[in-house]
Amino acid sequence: MTKDLEQEKEKVRQFARHYCELTGYTLNPDEKIAKTIIEGLAKNRLTKGFQYCPCRPLTGNQEENKLKICPCKWHKDEIAADGHCHCQLFFRKNDYKIPASTV
Repeated sequence: MTKDLEQEKEKVRQFARHYCELTGYTLNPDEKIAKTIIEGLAKNRLTKGFQYCPCRPLTGNQEENKLKICPCKWHKDEIAADGHCHCQLFFRKNDYKIPASTV
């Protein structure tokens, strides 16, 4: 699974970069956090079939879970309000601040 995981992480990273280009967001400049979130997304792609946000618990309800596929339903509102999405992968460009929860 290591080779598969590495391939999936690269796919997720490419997706995230492309999404940032389309939206004007930026990836978390803290590479350690970005790598952790990307790995969680990649693992979910491999084990669950979709890149579910690793920070949102899945339920048994498929319709509810669809909302948690990255980028999730709530990310734009979170970025507008907090400068970053809940999992801290996407940030408003030039607005990186260390969230209080990690200080």
